[in-house]
Amino acid sequence: MLGVAMLFGSRIGFGLEFHVEREPYLLCVDIFVGGLHVNTWDNAFYPPLLVKKLKDELSRFRTPTAPPAGFTSPLKAFRLVEDWWSDDAGSGTASAAGAELERHRFLDWGECTDEVLAFAFPDGDQVHLVCRVRDGGGFTWGTEARCEPTVVSVSRTVLVEALEDALVIAERESSARLAASKARETRDGGDVSGVRSS
Repeated sequence: MLGVAMLFGSRIGFGLEFHVEREPYLLCVDIFVGGLHVNTWDNAFYPPLLVKKLKDELSRFRTPTAPPAGFTSPLKAFRLVEDWWSDDAGSGTASAAGAELERHRFLDWGECTDEVLAFAFPDGDQVHLVCRVRDGGGFTWGTEARCEPTVVSVSRTVLVEALEDALVIAERESSARLAASKARETRDGGDVSGVRSS
């Protein structure tokens, strides 16, 4: 029986929707940015990896931060990084700005987010999210863009709250899955440390 989905944040801003009872070993989480469901192809995360990635993201957004050097708008910054990645020479002002902006990569959370290229640009009490979903092969060059970039600005506080709430669930579910796995191993004979011979 499927459990009730738990949404942290919002689908129209930034949201993480957990479906904790769908998979016994993995955590099923749908990710939304600006109304776009960015991981429709795979939403089953390895729990310890998801916990780590949520902690990494939280460490970036807990305090207000000025916009990065070279930032003028989310869309322009996104296109500058795309241009920087596709520029084989990698030289000039665009290269320096692209390298700086690339450090703001977002949703780099493993296989489930391979096909979305996303950035989170801090701007004081706001965070500007911009992403593009690509077909086949993730964000690598030569793959077709599935859509134009999606852009949304969210409150830094709201983003942090969504990540914090998601982290609580991810840690709880990760621990529960680990305990269940150990119990199965013990039951199936994988752990015989407590068995005495007669």
